[in-house]
Amino acid sequence: MTSIGIIGAGMIGNVHAEAAQRVGTKITCVFDSNEEKRSAFAEKFSCEEEATIESILSRDDIDGVVIAVPNFQHAPLAIQALNAGKHVLLEKPMALSIAECDAILEARDLSGKVLQLGFVCRYSPAAMKAKALIDDGAIGDIVSIQATLLRQRGIPGLGGWFTTKELSGGGCLIDIGVHLLDLVMHMTSMTEPKRVIGRCSQAFTMANYAYDEMWSDPVENGTFDVEDRIRASITFETGMVFDLNVSWATHIPEQTIADGLVIEGKHGALIVDLWNDELIHSYSVDGKPHSEIIEIQLDDAWNDAFDGEHRSFAQSVENGELPEGAGTGEDGKRVQEIVEAIYASDEAQKEMAI
Repeated sequence: MTSIGIIGAGMIGNVHAEAAQRVGTKITCVFDSNEEKRSAFAEKFSCEEEATIESILSRDDIDGVVIAVPNFQHAPLAIQALNAGKHVLLEKPMALSIAECDAILEARDLSGKVLQLGFVCRYSPAAMKAKALIDDGAIGDIVSIQATLLRQRGIPGLGGWFTTKELSGGGCLIDIGVHLLDLVMHMTSMTEPKRVIGRCSQAFTMANYAYDEMWSDPVENGTFDVEDRIRASITFETGMVFDLNVSWATHIPEQTIADGLVIEGKHGALIVDLWNDELIHSYSVDGKPHSEIIEIQLDDAWNDAFDGEHRSFAQSVENGELPEGAGTGEDGKRVQEIVEAIYASDEAQKEMAI
């Protein structure tokens, strides 16, 4: 049985622990600097508490760790864990900069341990089915993709680290947009983005935003210096155009614009809701439009995705290498390169090379 430690006892750390237990991984110990959260986590998952990073990483009875902490801690803790000889499942984003990504990759290579990126949307049952159809040539060469994820009131922890650029690296783009950036490259096997034009905006302020439950409690009189809305268009080496439309907060009513992916190929199209039990395949027969609904077998799409991610990590730990389809450090760095190019494009108000 794979045995792991969890670094970070917040909401996402709990989600990881629940998934790990469902797939048969043992949660041996937990570290969080917040003693109250750490103790509650240890009681919930019947594991031991560790009061320091050094103590959890020095344990011989864990094979790896899940790092589920604020973004600014990703690089230093991943490097420390790899240097301590632990396999690492690192939550997205990989880091705050390309330089930090490179430092993590160097530590991985020197340690010989596995680094898996927490791109959980890869394991969405709908995404997996869509990728299989694309790989089988069901819609031909990909021409364009529209990826949309719009929250009407979903700023996480307004005023806290999520909305403080120094600690998060950015707003909705680096928080939830990275999932779509990775997923599109993963599903299409296109990994050579060349140009991007992006626009970031902030429609709300600390004064005019009505908080709605989303991951973390608001912080009174905190900082909000990141974007709550981003639109970008990315062109790949093949000529494929990828339009990204993401928000933490918007004036658009919920579900007015459907979340998900619209993938157009030369011979057909796929409409994919990542958390649904079906997708739409549209194509032509004798020049006339046809479409079919493809049903997807699932229990709970959200849980299924995290379970898939943890099965992959357990396999990584057991075999000492990432299974096919798992997010690599190189994937994480490539996403970071696009993120930085979008932010640079917004600042310069022009198209940028990646």
